[in-house]
Amino acid sequence: MKILELKRHLNKPDETYLCELYKRGDNYVVLKYVNEKPGRVGSITFDIGSTTYAYYRNDGGYVLWEMRGPTGRLKGYLFHICKDQRVKADRVEYVDLLLDLWIDTRGRLTVLDRDEVEVCAAKGAIGAEDLAWIEVQEHKITKNAEKIILDFERLKGI
Repeated sequence: MKILELKRHLNKPDETYLCELYKRGDNYVVLKYVNEKPGRVGSITFDIGSTTYAYYRNDGGYVLWEMRGPTGRLKGYLFHICKDQRVKADRVEYVDLLLDLWIDTRGRLTVLDRDEVEVCAAKGAIGAEDLAWIEVQEHKITKNAEKIILDFERLKGI
């Protein structure tokens, strides 16, 4: 079954992706997406055939992506801090709040796109409430990343 991902942005046009439903629960879904073109997260590149497993839940403060290369080898995890996350029968949607956290296979955490948050805040595209939300989510993720990832792996069925 195919599910649409709708990623709303504060600083650029919205994006949509057609993903495969991997698993569904009462208030969450796990979607699978296979790259049809090369991609990049920070300094990490992803070749065609790389696979992302993405975890979405109603009212969640982040979307968690498990990212694997074309051979299935784990490359890392990406947390997209967001708001207004909704899981519907045929799609998932959320507002991307720009800040991402990358955790590599050694458990090292890298914060991505803080500069974009600052630019949007200076332009008024992000308000004080969203900045506070980002800070709370970043703290939750950095403090609990290992547990969040283990819980996701169990949920996913690995």
